[in-house]
Amino acid sequence: MERKQKQRKVWVHLTKTCLIALATIFLAAVLSNGETSRKFETLNKIQGRFSFVVIGDTRSGGNDYSELVKRVMQYKPDFMVNTGDMVSSPSRSRWNDFWEKSKPVAVPYFLTVGNHDVNDKKSEELYKEEVDLPGNKLYYSFTVDDALFIFLDSNIPGQDRKIAGDQYKWLEKVLSSSYHKYKFVFVHHPLFPEKGTGYHYGGSLDRYPQERDRLESLLEKSNVSIVFTGHEHLYLRKIVNGVMHVITGGGGALLYTNEEKGGFYHFILVTVDGDTVKGEVIDINGKVKDAFRR
Repeated sequence: MERKQKQRKVWVHLTKTCLIALATIFLAAVLSNGETSRKFETLNKIQGRFSFVVIGDTRSGGNDYSELVKRVMQYKPDFMVNTGDMVSSPSRSRWNDFWEKSKPVAVPYFLTVGNHDVNDKKSEELYKEEVDLPGNKLYYSFTVDDALFIFLDSNIPGQDRKIAGDQYKWLEKVLSSSYHKYKFVFVHHPLFPEKGTGYHYGGSLDRYPQERDRLESLLEKSNVSIVFTGHEHLYLRKIVNGVMHVITGGGGALLYTNEEKGGFYHFILVTVDGDTVKGEVIDINGKVKDAFRR
């Protein structure tokens, strides 16, 4: 009899422990989903004129990234986007450092996955824990008023430096069903890096020209306004077949070239206002280094 009572006590204890563990997991999921929901709900409230900032290759870039973030907040954007390589290597401590330096960002912050952020299954799971994503994939989209924002993953195993397979089909579907006036695409690896300026000519989406050209054709056909990329630690802007491509990789990581060739720490302030998209490339000292319209 005494033995049975002990067994019942053990089972009761185990049951309570399991229930507490399940409740903890459930609560964590609710809080995580709630945080993501609040971020997107904020965007749903935006109507008419709005602005956002694009920065890239921060790599927890010490004082330079910290100073850029403070400068960004002076312009009061509605949200902020990173073109990837938020960290120099995918570890919990690196992510903690990135988020610590990002504390001044008082608006929703959307991230594009870079090759330094994810390099295997374990780091992908860590990324999903650290980043608010609307689903289980690292690529996603959302809308703000009359603008569509698309975030791509150019690091998928077996499709590295490509937009292919299910992701390409998803992209086709998203673009074909969109009637938004403006379409912005974010992907870490550039389609058209410049030879002689950075280190990744031939090592970005241009590594596979056939897949790159297929993607470029889709972007052109879909009237994409601007493609923002990173990977090269510099600033570069060009228009290819009517589509503007902007490399913004001066967010804090070691620069690849001199200032004359785009090697300066910077972010881009983009303002969408009616029939106009205006971009201003602002350096760490607040100087406008370039400006463009679409």
